[in-house]
Amino acid sequence: MLDIPGKSMDKSVDAERPVLALPSLAQDDQTEKQPKQVVARYGRMNQLGLFRHNLDGEIKRGEKLVVRTPRGTELATALINVGGDGLWSISPEKLEEYVNASGPDYPIYRHGKVLRVANAQDINDQMHLDNSAKEKAEYCRRQVEELGLDMKIIMVEHLLGGERLIFYFTAQQRVDFRELVRRLASQYHTRIEMRQIGARDEARLIADYERCGQQCCCKEFLKLLRPVSMRMAKMQKATLDPAKISGQCGRLLCCLRYEDATYRELQERLPKKNTWVRTADGIIGKVVETQILTQLVQLSLPNQGLIVVPNEEIVERDIPAPEVEQEIQREPTKPTLQPILSWYAGFADSSSSLKDESKDDKDKLAAMEEDTVVHQQEPLQSQPALEEKKSPAAQRRRKDKERKPSKKKSQPRRHPGALTIAPRVHDPESTRPSTKRKRKKKKRRR
Repeated sequence: MLDIPGKSMDKSVDAERPVLALPSLAQDDQTEKQPKQVVARYGRMNQLGLFRHNLDGEIKRGEKLVVRTPRGTELATALINVGGDGLWSISPEKLEEYVNASGPDYPIYRHGKVLRVANAQDINDQMHLDNSAKEKAEYCRRQVEELGLDMKIIMVEHLLGGERLIFYFTAQQRVDFRELVRRLASQYHTRIEMRQIGARDEARLIADYERCGQQCCCKEFLKLLRPVSMRMAKMQKATLDPAKISGQCGRLLCCLRYEDATYRELQERLPKKNTWVRTADGIIGKVVETQILTQLVQLSLPNQGLIVVPNEEIVERDIPAPEVEQEIQREPTKPTLQPILSWYAGFADSSSSLKDESKDDKDKLAAMEEDTVVHQQEPLQSQPALEEKKSPAAQRRRKDKERKPSKKKSQPRRHPGALTIAPRVHDPESTRPSTKRKRKKKKRRR
């Protein structure tokens, strides 16, 4: 057996040598650095994406990048770095918290990659493509008119890599644009994508500034357009004029939804209308009106008065109505004595004479008023006709009317050739309004 220098065949000698431990996989995972990521905005619809990169240094906010997206190679704008320690950086936990708070439907693309920082040539190429997109849109509109399709071309987007040409359009119903796609593909020799959008997405593409002086929310930062209802406008006491609460898309303003949660929270603190409450000062009243922002409550007191108190001073809610209010609701209102007293003949003369008498005669006046109240409580059918007590002739006339039924007076017949002349002056005592006859112009025979 040959002896190899540097190597001993004795096992005892090998056992005395120290054994070096191999590095574990867990230690490699801990020492491995997390990949650099950046949040960027790309496309005409300002979509968000989380892109990996291996660039040196920190990417500045607003810097142009060339990225790879599911649509192809295109230009993007950097927003913020993820996982760094710089000024324009955010932790991954903060990013996940923001996305989860925005809802499960929040659109963000997570599998993109940054190819490089855009140079002057890339920016010039993109500007050239944007200018040529207007000509492509005009060509597409002419083809739509020739084919007679019920659709409206809004905008055309041409990607930086030239892999795809996207046409945005609006339509009231489903459109068969297969022939249109064939013509466009033969003209531009690239992949054609037709994307139908709604009114809000149309405003996101072409709208600029709103009445508040800022850019439209859907174009600036909104990514998920949630519905807005008229209930939000009513709760915020906004005007219900559609021209003032509608945006450039013709729908309700998206900003009405921003404060809806705060308004609902403040409204839940206020008591409900038509309920009785008690304040810290012991005042009991019915809620008539409430103000959400100022948290003020207007109360109607049992003595028909009104008072405004802050919501913090209300200590008890939904209490039973006070006894005074219950008695007022139970007892009917007493009618005035003037109509009944006027039936009694000579009451005015007697009351005027009694007022001039001494204090001893006041009992007689009270007795007369009690008699009138008794007559008032009895039904009208049981009361005798007080006016007929003036003279017996009135009673005879009434009996004669009951015996003889009323007959309509027959008007004398008039000769068909007779003329009737209406009075020109209106009689003020007559009940019929004055009538003016319109003279008909006779057509002259030529």
